[in-house]
Amino acid sequence: MILSELLDELRKNILRDFSDQVAGTSDSLWSDETLLRYIKDGERRFARQVLCLRDSTTPAVTQIKLKTGVTTYPLHKSMIAVLSARWNTDTFDIQRSGHALVSQFTPPEFLTYDPSTGFNIQPGRPIAFYTDETLVYAGTGKVTLSVHPIPSALEDGTILYLRTIRNPLTEYSTGNLGVDSEIPEDYQLDCLEWAAYRALRHYDADAGASAPSDHHKEAFDEAVLNARKELKRTMFSNMTLRYGTNGFAYTA
Repeated sequence: MILSELLDELRKNILRDFSDQVAGTSDSLWSDETLLRYIKDGERRFARQVLCLRDSTTPAVTQIKLKTGVTTYPLHKSMIAVLSARWNTDTFDIQRSGHALVSQFTPPEFLTYDPSTGFNIQPGRPIAFYTDETLVYAGTGKVTLSVHPIPSALEDGTILYLRTIRNPLTEYSTGNLGVDSEIPEDYQLDCLEWAAYRALRHYDADAGASAPSDHHKEAFDEAVLNARKELKRTMFSNMTLRYGTNGFAYTA
């Protein structure tokens, strides 16, 4: 569904916020801008809780250009998690690590021998990445990705390709009503349940008689649980048992 259809569904069929008035000041309880803000909140909340938006193709989100001597890079503001990272010339991923491993000591799997310095890894092509830095880049609110070791001049301008989980990139505005929702089609209407909860939870319908909103929240939470189950089924992998060192494997 496109954004205008979601807005229409929320206003007319869920909130019943319309009248037959043909002239004069609008008597709608919520403006389009307000409802779009609630739709945005619902879709972003769904994406965060279900982790359903997986992206490896959007350049602004999934590509990092390395710079000489720079360890830490800001990620796109939509980023929820980085699943993996690789070089454009490779078919395999570089290793995931953590701040403690690369900052406090150099673990054996990262060691490269240099006769002049001993077992001290030198600047060069990164072989690991980590995303557990506490740094928020330059006050922008963006989380970061760090690489190890520090890139040398040979890596300057090289692209690191990411597989990511992110929030919707949609611009939720009245000037963008023709854009498609990025949420899977089966759950687009469920996100409107959260938007309705947002709209109704502070609404006083009759001088103290609050309009019911809890059932909208419950419907949204149920949809999140169902979507998680669906996602787990799509990610299921057959179990492989490997015995000894002869490479024999049994797949269940």
